[in-house]
Amino acid sequence: MKHHYKYVLLALFPLLFVTDLKALQNNSYEENDINLIAYETGDSIDLYLDEINDLYQSSPSEALYLINNLESQLRNSDDKKALAYTLKRKAAFYWLQGIYDAALKAYFEALSLFEAQNNTTEVIKMLNNIGETYKKQKDYSQSAKFISEALDKVQENDSLSPELILVNLGQLFMLKENYDSANYYLNRVLNKPDAKSRTLGFIHLYKGIINRELNSIDSSIYYLEKSRTYWADSDYKRGMIESEIELANAYIITGKSQLANQYLETAEREALTINTLDLLLRIYQTKIDLKGIIGTKDSLVYYFDKYLKIKDSIYNAESRAEINELSIQYNLAEKENESYRLALEQAELANEIEFRTQMIIFISLILIVSIILIIYLRNNRNQLREAHILLKKQKEEIEDKQKKLSSKSLALAKVNSELNKLNSTLESRVIERTKKLNERNRQIAEFTYYNSHKLRAPVANVLGLINVMELSKDGKIDPTVLKHLKTCAKELDKVIFNLKNLLDLDEEIDGQSNQ
Repeated sequence: MKHHYKYVLLALFPLLFVTDLKALQNNSYEENDINLIAYETGDSIDLYLDEINDLYQSSPSEALYLINNLESQLRNSDDKKALAYTLKRKAAFYWLQGIYDAALKAYFEALSLFEAQNNTTEVIKMLNNIGETYKKQKDYSQSAKFISEALDKVQENDSLSPELILVNLGQLFMLKENYDSANYYLNRVLNKPDAKSRTLGFIHLYKGIINRELNSIDSSIYYLEKSRTYWADSDYKRGMIESEIELANAYIITGKSQLANQYLETAEREALTINTLDLLLRIYQTKIDLKGIIGTKDSLVYYFDKYLKIKDSIYNAESRAEINELSIQYNLAEKENESYRLALEQAELANEIEFRTQMIIFISLILIVSIILIIYLRNNRNQLREAHILLKKQKEEIEDKQKKLSSKSLALAKVNSELNKLNSTLESRVIERTKKLNERNRQIAEFTYYNSHKLRAPVANVLGLINVMELSKDGKIDPTVLKHLKTCAKELDKVIFNLKNLLDLDEEIDGQSNQ
């Protein structure tokens, strides 16, 4: 197995080279200007959009340039979610610049994408933003349509708060001079104890405007000053500027022109800081009204020229198209040419790196597969060798067992032969044995006869002669008795001799039977 590691390391070497190529490619991006930073698939789109948003505060043109590049990049990919959020942020930038047609176009496309993704929260936000944009264009019927639809969807979803939408409806009725309905929607949110600071800022701003239109100037100033407190709490500069413009209008009505001018100067500085053209237009319009009362002809002409420049940049079709092409503060043609040249170079480099990467990966895969195949074949060969040795050993054991079985088979054959011989002589031996048994039984019967007749008669005669001798009176033996006694003794000797022959014959028969 030790030899296998060097093959694996050899196969991994091209992959390490691929990593170096990727690092080189990334470094080529880092060396470019901030305008050429590209979003990479897999990055956090929220973080990237937040960076562009931070850039917008100092350079709206740079931010619009980057977000349009990002949009073009995402349209060539399948990341519809990232494209939807990009269009949403792009629309917000155009909205802040007062380019409402472009904002509406981006909002509607974002709405369609969010609906396809079933993102209810973002769908509601897009409907509300579209309504707000129509409101800016003073198309109040369309505005009411989309804001009402947003409110209906919020009420179907318990997880979302309808506060901001109710406030927007209140503003819509305020613009339509339906102040009772406006106060109804605004008070619905104002009476909630958990309303957010920014929401309360809008409510007090709109109630201040309503009271000013109803000639309740003191109440109007109270609400407007209160709204500035909420804007400060939520750090919402645009809201602060709107409240300062409305306060200036209220003080113009009361004749406090100097105080009104102070609020307008403050609002203008803040509006220039955050680049809000629509609010600058309102500031200069209010200054024209103020200078018409207290100013000179030169000051009136000065602010009227500023007003016309901003109005032309927002509402003139040719200027708006120019802004839409991102020529806000610099010569876009030169920048686009440079961007295009660098993009081509990067594309060529990326294609070359991609081709080399694919080739290296392909070769690496072939090497890895080859190494795996070699390792597999070597392991398989070792396994076959071990199996061959095992089979050889088993074969030897089987042959040894076969030899033992053969010897046992010969022994069994010999035993079977002997058994066959015994079986073949068994019948004759049985007949012979039976004959000998019959002979023995005859001898036993004869012995019994001798015992009961032949042997008993001489013994009885001897006993009788002995009794006769005992009855003799003079104690002398009668020759006749002695003769008979001698005869009886000879007969008894003969019987005993015959019995001995019988016994010898019986022993001979037993010996033959045992053999």
